Amino acid sequence: MTLTHETALELAKLAGLVLTEPDLDTALVAVTRVATAAVEPCDGASLTMRNRGVPSAPAASDAWAIELDRLQFVEQEGPCLDCLREGSVMRVRDLTTDGRFPNYGPQAAARGALSALSLPLVADGGTVGALNLYSRAPDAFDSDVVAVGELLAAHASLAISAATAYYSSRELADQMRQALESRAVIEQAKGVLIAQLGGSADDAFDRLVELSQRSNRKLREVAQTVVEVAMKGPQGA
Repeated sequence: MTLTHETALELAKLAGLVLTEPDLDTALVAVTRVATAAVEPCDGASLTMRNRGVPSAPAASDAWAIELDRLQFVEQEGPCLDCLREGSVMRVRDLTTDGRFPNYGPQAAARGALSALSLPLVADGGTVGALNLYSRAPDAFDSDVVAVGELLAAHASLAISAATAYYSSRELADQMRQALESRAVIEQAKGVLIAQLGGSADDAFDRLVELSQRSNRKLREVAQTVVEVAMKGPQGA
């Protein structure tokens, strides 16, 4: 296998996806576009992942590639499903004649896909997905291309695992920050109500809950309004 400079640069891009993409969905799409650029015979790429045990296509380089994935889900056969089930590389030299996929193959060929390569994505010792490469030419993925694809899939597995962990932790951090902000504004609103109406902190909280229920608004929004009105003074009340 000869790794070209251009392919090496594309592989290097995978390492930086976590830092350059705004969210997980965009990062997954970026993986498929890097794959398309890194493997010369590839005309389109997609990812097949398990969603609660059911195969799904969360990302693709273009609409053509995702259509080829979804067709496999409908027919319940195809290289990406076999790759996902068996955890091994699936190479289809000619979709018009491959006897393993009598329903999917001709339909994929009718859509312009003549050969395919599906590579397992591995995390924690198990197959969690498949990277699927499609070509409009027959027998496009020779042994050298498969070797590059396997290297690409290994890099993609690491990038996807890192991105999933990163965006999950960032989402959790955002949720914690929002919870702390909500708590702070609720405490401020309780102080305002105690100053205005007297009573205890529990009484003030019950008053906020009552206002929230009556107005069908979130507790935090009601508390924010109470604080804002108090800050404006009598003229804003």
